[in-house]
Amino acid sequence: MPPRAAPLPASPALLAHVLALLEDVPVGLLLLDRELKLLWFNEEAARACAVWNHGERHAAALRARRAFRVPAALVAACRQFDADASRPAEVVSDNARGLHASVKLQTIGDEPAYHIQLDYRRPRGDRHRPLSPGAVALLARLSEREREVAMRVREGLRTAEIAAALRRSPLTIKTQLAAVFAKLGVRGRTRVAALLNR
Repeated sequence: MPPRAAPLPASPALLAHVLALLEDVPVGLLLLDRELKLLWFNEEAARACAVWNHGERHAAALRARRAFRVPAALVAACRQFDADASRPAEVVSDNARGLHASVKLQTIGDEPAYHIQLDYRRPRGDRHRPLSPGAVALLARLSEREREVAMRVREGLRTAEIAAALRRSPLTIKTQLAAVFAKLGVRGRTRVAALLNR
C-alpha cells in the first residue's frame, strides 16, 4: 500500500488553491453531507447533473451552475448507504446518455459525507473506460473548450459530429483541434485518441 501524503496545514489560501485546482479537473466532483445537502461541486459535475436531469439537448441551453440540482438517481444511490454505511462505492450509470457516477460515503474526522465522481461521456467506442491519471494530466494542459473537443475525439467523433454536438462551427472545431495538437505535441486526432485511451 503506498504511503499517504502528509496532511497539509489548513489555511484559507490553501483551500482556495485546492478548490481552484479541482475546478479544472475533467471529472465531475460533488460533495454532499450525510443529510444530502450540497457542500461543493465543480463545473464538470454541474454539466453532468444538468444532462442527467434535463437531457443533453436541454442541458446545452442551461447555465449548469445556476440550474444545479442533484439527480434523483444519485440521491437514491446515497440512500443505499442508510441501510449499510460500510458498503463499497455504489456505481450508477445511464449508458444511453453516457452518464456514470461512483458514490461512496466517507468519514473524515467525525464528518461523514458523500463523495461522488461523475463522468459524462457519450457512449461510443472505447469511452466506457475511465481516464487514466496520464490522460487526466494531458487534459489539464487544455482549455475547457479544447478538453470538450479532445474528449469527443477520444470517442471517435468526426469534425462535423463534434461541431453538431458542441453547437459550434466546423471551422471553430478545426481551430480548437489545431490547438489541442499543439498543446499535446501530436500531429493528428488518432494520436489524441490513443493518448486519452491508454
